[in-house]
Amino acid sequence: MAKRYHVSDILAQFLPAYRQQHALSYQQAKSCQHIMDCRTAKLGIQQWQCNRCDYEQLHYCSCRDRHCPRCQGQKTQQWVQEQKAQVINTRYFHLVFTLPHELNVITHYAQPELYSALFEAVSKTLSKFAHNRKHLKGQLGITMVLHTWGQTLSQHIHMHCLVPGGVLDAANHWQSVKTDYLFPVKALSRVFKAKMFEALRSRNVSIPHADKLMATKWCVYSKACLTKPETVIKYLSRYTQKGMLSETRLRSVDEQNVTFYYRDYCQLKGLKTMTLSGIEFVRRYLSHILPKGFMRVRHYGFLSNCCRRKKLTLIQKQTHSDTPNKEGSPPTTCSHHWACPKCKQGELLLMGLNTPLIHQHNHNQERRYRLTG
Repeated sequence: MAKRYHVSDILAQFLPAYRQQHALSYQQAKSCQHIMDCRTAKLGIQQWQCNRCDYEQLHYCSCRDRHCPRCQGQKTQQWVQEQKAQVINTRYFHLVFTLPHELNVITHYAQPELYSALFEAVSKTLSKFAHNRKHLKGQLGITMVLHTWGQTLSQHIHMHCLVPGGVLDAANHWQSVKTDYLFPVKALSRVFKAKMFEALRSRNVSIPHADKLMATKWCVYSKACLTKPETVIKYLSRYTQKGMLSETRLRSVDEQNVTFYYRDYCQLKGLKTMTLSGIEFVRRYLSHILPKGFMRVRHYGFLSNCCRRKKLTLIQKQTHSDTPNKEGSPPTTCSHHWACPKCKQGELLLMGLNTPLIHQHNHNQERRYRLTG
């Protein structure tokens, strides 16, 4: 059986050497501590017992940090269940807006401003096309997901957008998109570039190589449309809940280097391997830690939080969706019960939680870091 490697082990091994050469932000230090403490005795122990026999299990608690690669499974399942009531019986379009790599340097001095400007530029671009396109003219619904990484963990800032194929007009009538594409990507690219410059300047962010960037073509990519609700939900969970690196991609870790798998989309030759020094791997991984409180997944148009329930009900009635968004119907939650491996008949139930005192010690350390850092 192949050995499994964890990001927590890589951080424990190479983070001390990395900190001798680089300074950590408070959020990076906090996320590193969470990942290294995840599923260890430092966070506490859960006691599970079968309701039919005397079988017991002990499990270490998880950190639930959104950057931890081991804490996304249950969260993904819960999120998928919540989205089932929001799927519309129509085609969906998947668009990707990519920033030129020349703008990556802005993350060193204005990271929140750059990411916020990207959300604003993409949403305004799509909304403008939805209101100005002939035979459409209405409000789109957009789910936008920020990704800052590529397959090799390098900085590759781009926005995934999943858009239902239609709009709500001023009279709240649903109008479906009749073509096999949502909007022309070349026109989207030009407007996106202008909106991005406008959003950055409104935030007083200096733009490196502005003249060169204005003269180049920006990348907007449109994927094939989706039709089945199951496929739409799978797409949503894939792009919204996955982190920058799945631990199944880790191939080997030695005293100096980390080797992992990646997919080369340019050459289409399947999986390849890349070997980085441990310090470089840590640097790349930490470069994707988001600012505190920054929302990576956002909804716009008729999917925005302020009007989603009301407008989805109208749309689902007009499109005869199989999953109506009924008022007051709670989303299905994931079960926290597992079958007993001993008697095969009972279920394992949570009986108790032991929280160590070291958790309070770590909290005090974080507080001191905040005051002195």
